[in-house]
Amino acid sequence: MSYLRLHKQVFIWWGKWWAVQLYLNRYISLGIHIDFERPVIDIHFLWFIIAIGKRPELSPSAYKHRLSYRGFIITDEPIL
Repeated sequence: MSYLRLHKQVFIWWGKWWAVQLYLNRYISLGIHIDFERPVIDIHFLWFIIAIGKRPELSPSAYKHRLSYRGFIITDEPIL
């Protein structure tokens, strides 16, 4: 298991096929987001995002401009 603190409010833990992000802010979210391109499933629950799929801790840099930006670690490398 790996751990990274990206910001004073953002914590990420991940393994091979799972990742958890904790974002401590005043907003909460509930729902499921499925990215068929990667494939990754994100489960949003309160301040947590639980991601399951291939390299779920990574997000392509182009994704940060989407309305439903998922967070996690931003990379310029394509995710295959």
